[in-house]
Amino acid sequence: MARKSKWIAGSMAAALVAVSLTACGGNDKGNDAAGSASGTGDATSAQGEKLKPVTLRFYFPGDKPQATDEVWKYVSELTKDTLNAKFEINFVNWNDYKDKMKLLQSSGDDYDLNFDANWEDFPNAMNRGGYLDMTDLLPKYAPTLYKQYTDNNLLDPIKVDGRVYAAPWTIKKTSKPIVWYRGDLAKKGGYTKDKVETVEDLDAMLHALKTASPQILPISFRPDSWFNDIDRVFLEKYGYEDLNFHGLVVKIDDPKHAVIPWEQTEAFKEYVTYTKKWNQDGIIPKNLLATKGTEADFSAGTMGAAINQIDGGILENPHPFKPEIESQGAVKTWSEFYPDHKWVLESPLGNAVAINKNAANPERALMFLEQITTNQKLYDAVIYGIVDKTYKLDGNKVSYMPGQGNGQPTNYLDWAGQWGFWRPEFQKEDSQRTANYYKQYNDFINRPVNISSTVNYFVPDQTNIKTESAKREQVLSELGQLLMTGINVKDVDKGVSDFIAKEKDAGTDKIVAEVQKQLDAFLSKSP
Repeated sequence: MARKSKWIAGSMAAALVAVSLTACGGNDKGNDAAGSASGTGDATSAQGEKLKPVTLRFYFPGDKPQATDEVWKYVSELTKDTLNAKFEINFVNWNDYKDKMKLLQSSGDDYDLNFDANWEDFPNAMNRGGYLDMTDLLPKYAPTLYKQYTDNNLLDPIKVDGRVYAAPWTIKKTSKPIVWYRGDLAKKGGYTKDKVETVEDLDAMLHALKTASPQILPISFRPDSWFNDIDRVFLEKYGYEDLNFHGLVVKIDDPKHAVIPWEQTEAFKEYVTYTKKWNQDGIIPKNLLATKGTEADFSAGTMGAAINQIDGGILENPHPFKPEIESQGAVKTWSEFYPDHKWVLESPLGNAVAINKNAANPERALMFLEQITTNQKLYDAVIYGIVDKTYKLDGNKVSYMPGQGNGQPTNYLDWAGQWGFWRPEFQKEDSQRTANYYKQYNDFINRPVNISSTVNYFVPDQTNIKTESAKREQVLSELGQLLMTGINVKDVDKGVSDFIAKEKDAGTDKIVAEVQKQLDAFLSKSP
């Protein structure tokens, strides 16, 4: 909701347009699509093997919805004859998710599957060898899904040294940055423009929010990696493409595709200049690294703005506020940054699931992915839950249970981390993902400024630079995050220069040289 800010502040769920997928024979979309909920015989695999009962352990980020265990018990019943598995579904708070997965993978835990993405922790997980190579297993245990991937060229862009380590979603998406904000407060504070399209506009609008309502947090973001919210605006302003690899970028218009560390760009220095100013002016909290951006809520009127990407919450939800805030005249306004600037469409790794290298049941996990690709009833259970318990269904439209949604927690619907499972041919409409939304989103995403990767979504192999990559991330954590939040930055030039020097000491030059060598070789073989 990603994210990059893929989580959606103010409890708005991401909503994305579908790619056109090749129709897959055998997809059962009827209400009785799943196998019998009560087993009538021994479960067998697609290869005719009897399946012993297992428990599949999955991990997702976010808070665990109340009805999770009940829903996944139902999922287990639906797949009794075809999967013979119970499910242990674990959720870990967003702020702790990366560390938890690192601990599990490093300790040899045998959990089976988890959500990940190139904006989350996939590069670092690959660096520590956390994920199973599923290149040969995928076509064997998930042939329909594999065909969707290959028919739509979704695997080549995510391969690492020619191998597949993740199962991506099958959605076309852009994270071109937009800002949604309290238009009423911005106007009250003296912001006179109808749109916020530049960094300078953003600065003026945030100060207007602060003037109009000193008690609220003007903007919130989560500074836990190289690129999340505000920094993406600077990426776009200066025309860079994020390689999704330890803060390395290339210029979109550079025919040589020179690999550049983000901290060595003019964009980064300007970014730090603004965060220093915003920290001093109280636009961002001085304890941001401690709170990690979780200290305010747009729907509750305690946050004035957030930077995110276009989604159904933007296009189809003009009234996201809680009733008491709505009654005060709160107005949600949104605007796209640099509408004429190019932006690279998301890699398939924008949302994915991966199998733990020590997984107890990797084949069964892949069979599960196959079945949610071919079985509408099972897909609905996984994504939406149980009709009349976790969601209402009217034709093909899903809605919240009474008293849920629109700033209120749900007992299952919109659960975090589901995006890696999304299959566009099975997606239902809801109050935000309407036919009108899909039309608007298609119009937005298909504009010429939304381009494919200039480096064909190249994914580097970290084998020769594991140590240096880990050190680079450590310097980011110890020094870079202070700069990127404007904390204790007395002199921008000196602060950035010191950060560059520390990153060079960590081995950044070696990383750049290795990635450049791999990229040049990769592009020389690309069509």
